[in-house]
Amino acid sequence: MALTPDPDGRLACGRDAAAVWDRAVAGEPADAHERGCPHCTAAAADARGLGALVQRLAQEDPEPPPSVLDRVMVAVRTELRPHDVLTLPSPHGPARLSRAAAAAVLRHTVDAMAGVRARSCRIEQADDTRSGDPGHAVDVRITVTARFGVDLASVTARVRQMVAAAGEQALGVPVRRVDIEVVDVFGDHW
Repeated sequence: MALTPDPDGRLACGRDAAAVWDRAVAGEPADAHERGCPHCTAAAADARGLGALVQRLAQEDPEPPPSVLDRVMVAVRTELRPHDVLTLPSPHGPARLSRAAAAAVLRHTVDAMAGVRARSCRIEQADDTRSGDPGHAVDVRITVTARFGVDLASVTARVRQMVAAAGEQALGVPVRRVDIEVVDVFGDHW
């Protein structure tokens, strides 16, 4: 039966759990207290068992399944997909920001407002290839829930204003358009 040390690293008997573990792993003999104490003997047994397991695993030569490399490469390529990032203007050249991170900032902005909560947020970045402009402006589509009884026109106008301000001030990207869809209502108990 393993006994968990206190947050300060001491066993229930008062002994330092790390010192008991270190002696057990090193194979040093236990003193009279450690030999008779159920807390110390359990900690020493845990240490020896873990040490044996680590030794056994270190000696194994694991063979990964053939699909591991393929799955890793898919994950790497997914991370590098340009449609998953926003390009932001910067004095040092274009900077990139994850769409998921940007959406989280905008959802947090909405969640901080009274009477409304964000559900989802999708950000699309314009690319005006006709003028040669890389098109840093974004269009935001956000779904929200509103408190029952609020003036939806007023709430959505505030959401639009706050999302545009957060996009430009917090993210550094101009917001061209904000589409808001109210998908649910909630009561005061939420």
